[in-house]
Amino acid sequence: MKRKYIVIGVVLLVVVGGIITLSVANISMSNKWLDGEQEKAIKGDLVIPVTATGTVQANKIIQIKSKAGGQVSKIFVVEGQMVKEGDILAELDPVDEKRNVEARQAEMDRAKSAYEKALIALDNQKLELPLQTQRANARLSQAEFQWTKMKGYKESDVAGDVEYVTSKSNFDTADADFKTAKNNETILIKNAEQDVAAAEAALRGGQKALDEAKQRLIETKVTARSTGMVYSILVREGEMIQSGTSTFTGGTLLMTMSDVSAVFVMAQVDEADIGAIRKIAPEYARPGTTRKLTTEEYTLKAEESAKQLEGRRVEATVDAYRAESYHGVIERILPEPQRVNNALVFNVLVRLSGDDLKKLIGLQADLSFTTEKLTGVVLVKNEALVSEGRDCFVYVPYRRGGRDRWDEKKMPVKIGATDGTYTEIVTGLKEGEMVWTKRPQRTEKEKKESQNA
Repeated sequence: MKRKYIVIGVVLLVVVGGIITLSVANISMSNKWLDGEQEKAIKGDLVIPVTATGTVQANKIIQIKSKAGGQVSKIFVVEGQMVKEGDILAELDPVDEKRNVEARQAEMDRAKSAYEKALIALDNQKLELPLQTQRANARLSQAEFQWTKMKGYKESDVAGDVEYVTSKSNFDTADADFKTAKNNETILIKNAEQDVAAAEAALRGGQKALDEAKQRLIETKVTARSTGMVYSILVREGEMIQSGTSTFTGGTLLMTMSDVSAVFVMAQVDEADIGAIRKIAPEYARPGTTRKLTTEEYTLKAEESAKQLEGRRVEATVDAYRAESYHGVIERILPEPQRVNNALVFNVLVRLSGDDLKKLIGLQADLSFTTEKLTGVVLVKNEALVSEGRDCFVYVPYRRGGRDRWDEKKMPVKIGATDGTYTEIVTGLKEGEMVWTKRPQRTEKEKKESQNA
């Protein structure tokens, strides 16, 4: 029984001690809340940022198609894999394209035969037609001689009318045959030359068709045309695809690759901030002075811009890699505005620099543009500022009438720029003066004493 009372007494002591502890803690918390918080106005530097968001993107997206058509027999890569120029990406069953090469070869052989026949015909015409013209000319000369001679006989009444008319007719016929032979020599040779030209064109067309068929056969092995990352694969093994050259649709898209030789962020900047962005942008990036740079100029300008904007470059962060930071240079400010959610924004292209940038592609990046930097100005935390219309105030601490607790006094100030955490105080405060960042709260007793005072 005695032991039972002892246990009860111990429990009561623990409960009472806990209540006392909680009461003290509450009083302490209450006093901290009542007392408020105060900080000094400091002198320091203020960096004024403009923030924007955008999606990280590769230099360009490359569509991979094949000049060949048929069944996909093998895919050698997976999404996200880095490949070099010439690496095999996929392979098609070559049976159909081999048949196509054989058919084009047969057409080529026929065209070649027709061309050779046309050449032979032209050579024959060039040999035969001049001879026919010469024979016609010889007959004309003989007929002309006989007719001339017959005219003399007619005048001396040696020949009769019949012989005269016959010789005249023979002359006219020979003359007509000569002119016909001469015209035929020109026309038929030209026709033969046209036949040769047509046969030659058909031969060239056949050769081109054969070359394309051979190229499509080669294209049954689809290779990377440049170094990059496999971005997406749009077909599967066993699937039939269409040729990229023999269909009106442009052929089947096999996969896409991203050129990660450069990585960019396309950020959307509010119209209110675009003026400040244009001021810090390199000359070649501003609308009106923009021009396309050569590779050598581009590298040089990017390095110069990075040096000129040291400390004022674009800083970039992504949620997936918060521990890492990246920076970049403004590459281009697009002049055409966009309307997004009833707000007018401008697209600003920022080229990122850093290591392993390809892992950022597709992620959303938060950009911070340093548009202005103030040095040696008086700063207070934004929590200390109170605005009333166009006027701005701070509350400074002071003690009234020997009281233990701090009181507050309202002071007008003129403010300048802000970075979202600190604000520049132009006039009204000096470095080292205290301000309330969390104003003290008066108890009911203090409020009554203040009213009675």
